[in-house]
Amino acid sequence: MKIMTISLLSLTLLISSTAMAADKKATDSKEVTAVKTAIAKAETSRKHAASVKGEWRDTGKIIKKAKAALAAGELDKATKLARKAERQGSYGYEQAVSQKGQKNLTTPAYLGGGAVSGSTVAGAGYITPTVKMLDVMHNGKPVSITRVTDKKATIPNTFAHTARACPPFCVQPITVAKNVGTIGELEVLEYLKRASRGDRTVMVVDSRTPEWVQQGTIPGSVSVPWNKISLDQQGEFAAESETEILNDILTQNFGVQTIKGKHDFRNAKTLVMFCNGTWCPQSATNIKTLLKLGYPAYKLKWYRGGMQSWVSLGLTTVKP
Repeated sequence: MKIMTISLLSLTLLISSTAMAADKKATDSKEVTAVKTAIAKAETSRKHAASVKGEWRDTGKIIKKAKAALAAGELDKATKLARKAERQGSYGYEQAVSQKGQKNLTTPAYLGGGAVSGSTVAGAGYITPTVKMLDVMHNGKPVSITRVTDKKATIPNTFAHTARACPPFCVQPITVAKNVGTIGELEVLEYLKRASRGDRTVMVVDSRTPEWVQQGTIPGSVSVPWNKISLDQQGEFAAESETEILNDILTQNFGVQTIKGKHDFRNAKTLVMFCNGTWCPQSATNIKTLLKLGYPAYKLKWYRGGMQSWVSLGLTTVKP
């Protein structure tokens, strides 16, 4: 009887040990897959930068180190290296495009970039002759951006008014500041797609105040009210609490680091900022404020058309 009990106990331990080993193997497999995915993203980002001659010299070496760390089973190290290389690729691309001018910022292939042949057939709701919709993430939920198909649809009343007092609703220039790129809808969609794919180096920012955002915003954008990062004429905030709010936005939202009391923008995100349109000064004001704080111009993009252009094209909007 004792022998049988011991045998059953041994069998139970063996089964338990086998199950634990299987679970560990499955977990290890998921972690390895995640690292491989991170490395693949890094390689794609490097190629993206290389396509505009913006690849950083050591990006390729960092990717090799990431692969070596993976082979050695150092998964955390491999992940950190891969993410660093991915960031460098994104920064290299943004910097190269900014320096060469907006004419070099081409529409990506997945948005129908390049020449379109005369035989291309599109239909109602298409964004370009070859693209009908673009899937993005908004507040953790998938949203498909397309165009309105109702032929009787009109723009919202909010944007139908043309009589606006100046100031504050003055017509904005085509260039908000030196080396800050002015972009259109297709470029905005590119950045939205990158962000939705997990690219943590970019962010599309709705600079409008909450009451405007409640009426509808661009799917995939993040609300950061313009008055939270707006300086007065002396380049200061009226209260210390406002300075603290700005610092929180810079570090928690925009990826800026604070080192020895100073802002470090090396890992700051590329921001695409917009507001209500060509008659709205909010996003332009924020860009100028960020430049005064030291934010790199090549990491700032301005969607000048804003919501006015977005809804006029019948593109999808969402409410928080």
